[in-house]
Amino acid sequence: MDIYKRKQRWKYILFTLAVIISSLSIYLTGNLEHSLEQSINSLTQSIETLKQNGETLKREEADNMRNFAKAIQHLNNMDPEIEGDFSFSMEIIKQNVNIPLILIDECHDVLQFRNLQISDEILNNPSKKKDYIMKEIEMMKKVGDSIFIDVLGEKQKLYYKSSEILEQTNKMHQFTLEKQKFTKEILSEMKWYPYYQLLFICLFALLSYLIFNAASRSEQNQVWAGMAKETAHQIGTPLSSLMAWVELLAQNEENKSMTIEMQKDLKRLETITERFSKIGSKTELNPENIEEIINDSVSYMSKRFSKKITFIKNINLENNIINLNKILFIWVIENICKNAADAMKGDGKISINCEEDEKNIQLYISDTGSGIDKKIVTSIFMPGVTSKKRGWGLGLSLVKRIIEDYHKGRIYVENSTKENGTTFCIVLPKKSDTTDS
Repeated sequence: MDIYKRKQRWKYILFTLAVIISSLSIYLTGNLEHSLEQSINSLTQSIETLKQNGETLKREEADNMRNFAKAIQHLNNMDPEIEGDFSFSMEIIKQNVNIPLILIDECHDVLQFRNLQISDEILNNPSKKKDYIMKEIEMMKKVGDSIFIDVLGEKQKLYYKSSEILEQTNKMHQFTLEKQKFTKEILSEMKWYPYYQLLFICLFALLSYLIFNAASRSEQNQVWAGMAKETAHQIGTPLSSLMAWVELLAQNEENKSMTIEMQKDLKRLETITERFSKIGSKTELNPENIEEIINDSVSYMSKRFSKKITFIKNINLENNIINLNKILFIWVIENICKNAADAMKGDGKISINCEEDEKNIQLYISDTGSGIDKKIVTSIFMPGVTSKKRGWGLGLSLVKRIIEDYHKGRIYVENSTKENGTTFCIVLPKKSDTTDS
């Protein structure tokens, strides 16, 4: 039992370590998330500032273009014969050194242009210059704006678009928006990282547990097989001698009645030895009559158990033949019944019921004892686990191996209560391989 307690303790330790690692990861990720949230807040403020600056620049440039148009209109509508102050209008026109603009007349002839990024090669070529300016006008129609100017009854049109400063501000605003979106996506993904880590840790722990458990089970099986074979070998030698001595005693007529029972017990010891010798070996499953096996087992046990124990059988099968290893299966029945007799303290009823469905045969063995302690009922088939004050806790472990490993069946505790006792259920497949290892 101590082995399994230590094993369970190690499970708790590994689980606690996984929780600590995951908690630390969540804490560190939380700090990083906080830093990213601060960065997002800072980017949000920058975005708002850039947006406001862009809107302010756009309004200022629109105002400048309206003032520029008014200045052009004022200068062109002045009567050259009348003196007037045109210095203010000229100053407004001179101040526009950033906003690209093109002024055309009603015939779409270019009157003037400013702040266009035109190379000297294009400027020096009238044809290329005209094409370039026409393309700029089309561009300004799409992305810019225009203002009509009345010059002595002639409708001129002023096209303009955002200045390079406003374009850079808008690009900066767009770039910052993209960075904010990207940072939010990273932040959203990072929130799941600790849980991914916890999942990977759990999967790794589960895989490690399965590998070590399989290795431990394999090693345990080898130990079981070796111990069983060595026990059979050690019992075999004195058993042969005892059988010879009984034969000598049987030659005396006075000892004949006594030697008959001795021979039965020796035969029993021989069967037990054979059982131990089969553990870990390739086991043959042969067609056997399960009803006869149950009847023979009950007949043997009823003579050797307490007289206060009553056996009740109810076998309801259409076909009693099933592939079994008779010697090992008898061991299973007698082991469970022996535990039942101990649980009832030699006084009670043991019921053996046998049913079937299309694929399996179910064998129920019940007693009227005090039941199994709830603390160990789920681990009752583990080596070393027992409800007895004295005992190794190996019987049910061997029973489980015989049923599941050799017969490819299942065994489990159907129910166990202090008032109604315990019921074990053995499920055996009707069709099984003739051999198994």
